[in-house]
Amino acid sequence: MEFKALRVPSLNKTVAENLNTVLKQLTGVKKFEITLETQELYIMFDENQVGFQTLAQEMAKAGCSLKNIDAALLL
Repeated sequence: MEFKALRVPSLNKTVAENLNTVLKQLTGVKKFEITLETQELYIMFDENQVGFQTLAQEMAKAGCSLKNIDAALLL
């Protein structure tokens, strides 16, 4: 499954570092890209290993809550 946030206003250097740490450690995350310049976030994950709700909770702990994302796709 893929999650792509097209505009993440809260995405700054600190949040990006927190996300990087969380996503590297989260079982089931296969690939991720954080682009500060355009405030975009892309996460590819195996939903059999990590559910979207868990992913969203971990993102929120890192400072990137779903409710603060202007546009996103879940494929």
